[in-house]
Amino acid sequence: MSSLGFDQGLHFRLFLKMLNLRISELPGSSYDWPAVKPKSVDQLQQIGIFILVLFGVHLINFVSGMWLNRFGIIPRTFRGLQGILFSPLLHANWSHLAANAAPLAVMLCLVAFGSRQPMWPITISIWVISGTAIWLVGRPGSVQIGASALIYGLAAFLVTEAWVKRDLKSALVALLVIVLYGGIVWGLLPTRQGVSWEGHLCGVAAGILVAKIGWVA
Repeated sequence: MSSLGFDQGLHFRLFLKMLNLRISELPGSSYDWPAVKPKSVDQLQQIGIFILVLFGVHLINFVSGMWLNRFGIIPRTFRGLQGILFSPLLHANWSHLAANAAPLAVMLCLVAFGSRQPMWPITISIWVISGTAIWLVGRPGSVQIGASALIYGLAAFLVTEAWVKRDLKSALVALLVIVLYGGIVWGLLPTRQGVSWEGHLCGVAAGILVAKIGWVA
C-alpha cells in the first residue's frame, strides 16, 4: 500500500473541493433526497392492502345480508358476466374468507419474490381467464364466488414456470408451493358438496396458460 506525496495529496484535495462545489450548484442539491423504498416493501404493502380489501368487502357484504353475492359468476348468463370481475372479492362466510386469505397472500408473495414476471399483471391475467372459463363451463344455475380459483391459478403458474424455466430459484419456489399447499390438488375432484371443483380446475388451466404465454413472451 502506497501513500500520496504532498503535491499529489494537495491536488487530490483541491479536486474533491471543486467536485463538491460543482455538485452544490445542481438544482435541488441543498435538499436531502428521500430514501427510496425497496421494491419488496412496496409489494408486501400492496399484498397486505389487497387482503384488507377482501375483508372490507366481506364486512360490507355481511352487514348487507350477503347482498353482494349476487355479483358472483352465474355461468352462461349475461348477468353473470359481471362476476368475472367481482367473484374473487366475494365469499360465502367468514370461514370461507379466512380459508382463502392466508394461501392467497402466500401465493402472491411467492409470485412477487420468486418469479421474474410482474406480480399484478400475472394476477389480473389469471383472474380474468379463470373467471371467463368458469362462466363458460361452470354448473348451470350456480353462483360462483371466492378467491380459490385465483389461488389455484397462482399455484399452477409457479409450478409451470419452474417446469419451463428449469432454474434453481423457480424450482425452490415450486417445491415450497407443493410442500405448503400440495393438498389442494384434492380440490380438483368433485368430492365435496358446495365446493366449486370446476372453478379450481379453471384456475389451474389459467395459471398454466399464463405461465406458458409469459415464458414465450
